[in-house]
Amino acid sequence: MAYFLYQAALITTVAVIAGSFIGWWLHHFYGKQERQSSSDDLSLVKDYLAESIRENARLKIQLKQSEEKLKVMSNNDTVPNVKGVDFEAYQAFENTVREAQMRKYLN
Repeated sequence: MAYFLYQAALITTVAVIAGSFIGWWLHHFYGKQERQSSSDDLSLVKDYLAESIRENARLKIQLKQSEEKLKVMSNNDTVPNVKGVDFEAYQAFENTVREAQMRKYLN
């Protein structure tokens, strides 16, 4: 009976050690693959974030330039106090001048 218990204990010990080794090896192997996959995904996200930051900066600069152009154009919109001028004709002329200025500044 003692021999049977000794064999059962030995087989159980070997099975536990072998199972632990196989489990560690699988964890190490699959963990390495998962780390590589995660690193690839993280690098894609970082690249996208950097590209978005550059695009955001470019759009902010473009917005600032457009605001400056509009400010310059709006400062030149003074209407002279001329008596005897048809107001609707003057507005049409003013709109034409504004369109020409916008084309000039936006191009």
